Amino acid sequence: MKKHQIRNSIIVIIAFLVAYFGKKACAPFFTISLDEQLYKIIVFYAWWLLPSLLTVAWLFGFKNMIDAIGLKNGFYKGFAFAFITVLPMLLSSAIVGQIDASINWLSLIQKTLLAGVMEEYLFRGFLFGLLFLKFGWGFIPSSLLGALIFGMGHVYQGNNLAASVGVFMITGIGAIWFAWLYVEWNNNLWVPICLHVLMNLSWSLFDVSGSAIGGPMANLFRIITIALTVVITINNGKKQGFKVNKKNLFLHSKVP
Repeated sequence: MKKHQIRNSIIVIIAFLVAYFGKKACAPFFTISLDEQLYKIIVFYAWWLLPSLLTVAWLFGFKNMIDAIGLKNGFYKGFAFAFITVLPMLLSSAIVGQIDASINWLSLIQKTLLAGVMEEYLFRGFLFGLLFLKFGWGFIPSSLLGALIFGMGHVYQGNNLAASVGVFMITGIGAIWFAWLYVEWNNNLWVPICLHVLMNLSWSLFDVSGSAIGGPMANLFRIITIALTVVITINNGKKQGFKVNKKNLFLHSKVP
């Protein structure tokens, strides 16, 4: 790994940590009540966006920001792929579950659209994507770093130790899966974003489960969705060549 790659990697990791943990550290200094939902959403995601976007602009220039984080092209392909593969989850949730009467439109947008877009942007597009695609990290270390933090960020969903460990494992493995899909579909961040949003929609709108663990029926159709994404992606990789392979598992020497 070259000196500039090491330096830029440190910059990205520091910016990520500031973005991810900065809001919690500075929360006591805010004068407006953090109990206000809309304010919480604005402050929360502003802390995610500002440090990361400024870092991308500094490293790659304002004109190249969208391309650097995988959002320049591929929205329609990403949405079509996600809709087809998540359809089993959506249908099963609508049949087995019921619409959550307690949820409001703001909570639904936060849990589905905002959570899906922002988590994929920060964890996959920014942290994983820059380390793996730009700065010479291999797929395993770059995806594991994001998976560890991503999993830890969801353990609050567990109401006991076993449940917390289960949530950590599921979300951590999910983070690696999203990273793999991102790369295999030609660095198209819209693929994991649309998957994340639609999967969250099936989970939140129909009150399937209060955590990422879920019940037997919900997990059956989640496994079907995951299996579909894997099969379709592998078939695509056989035709176009796999982007993640033994040559870039630990170091990615072909990045500039």
